[in-house]
Amino acid sequence: MSTASHSTKSKKNSSTADQPTIAGRFAPSPTGPLHLGSLLAATASYLDARSRHGHWQVRIDDLDLPRNIPGADELILQALEAHALFWDGEVVYQSDRLDIYQHALTRLSDRLFYCTCSRRALRAHPVYPGTCRQHRTPRPDSALRIIVDNESIVFSDLVMGRQVENLSESVGDFIVRRRDGLIAYQLATAVDDGGGSISHVVRGSDLLDNTARQIFLMRCLGLAVPDYAHVPTLLNNRGQKLSKQHGAPALDISKAAGNLARVLMALGMNPPRQAAGWKAAELLAWALERWQLRQVPRHNSTVQR
Repeated sequence: MSTASHSTKSKKNSSTADQPTIAGRFAPSPTGPLHLGSLLAATASYLDARSRHGHWQVRIDDLDLPRNIPGADELILQALEAHALFWDGEVVYQSDRLDIYQHALTRLSDRLFYCTCSRRALRAHPVYPGTCRQHRTPRPDSALRIIVDNESIVFSDLVMGRQVENLSESVGDFIVRRRDGLIAYQLATAVDDGGGSISHVVRGSDLLDNTARQIFLMRCLGLAVPDYAHVPTLLNNRGQKLSKQHGAPALDISKAAGNLARVLMALGMNPPRQAAGWKAAELLAWALERWQLRQVPRHNSTVQR
């Protein structure tokens, strides 16, 4: 959980009384400062919402307490501001929404079971084999898994096209509450993105394989499913996703316009040469006038140092 006071986050853009029809979000985890790969996802989500006069929210996904770094949320917000990516309303922290996630678990209780299988025991099973399905009452040192249906989840991704996944064949029954008691990413994200407050989820293509699970949970909970658009992922010179885990450097916020120009090119846009002398807000204004999801490439880009 962040060491900052969640209630003190200022509103960067005043929001109207009525929720706009279009609403997007950027949802970083506070595991370190913003890097170029995260900036690409934030910029794409921002441009998609703002180009249609929509609302853009920042949500800090801080439920994975062991991985959180104190102060990282403040660094992320400062980097967004430096790149003129201003959000609407208060910053949302998932750690403030635990009661909502617990309520969702209660509503799903008929589908849940307690699983004591270790990662080592499941190493040879990429699809969960249903080992603990019969355990419907609480057990010590157990995770909660949800029983999936043997049917296809079909959705049309606005960048990647038609997607089809049968969860019983691809992952099997998956975890919604970890054995350490923390709410799992899939459930928290489904609850926060579903229900109609977020209309469009624009995020990195590395998260595409999570979408069917989240849609499944939304349907089980009776939540509205947003539209999805998965944009290219930036790779390092070794072909790995640009991430904190793989040593992605923090953004130099003194070079905000240059950073934006790099991610815009990865998103299929070509800023003019004179953009090198522009301010970040000017470059975003240029991009807003030209933003079209259909022009975003499906392939990932390698970042050259």
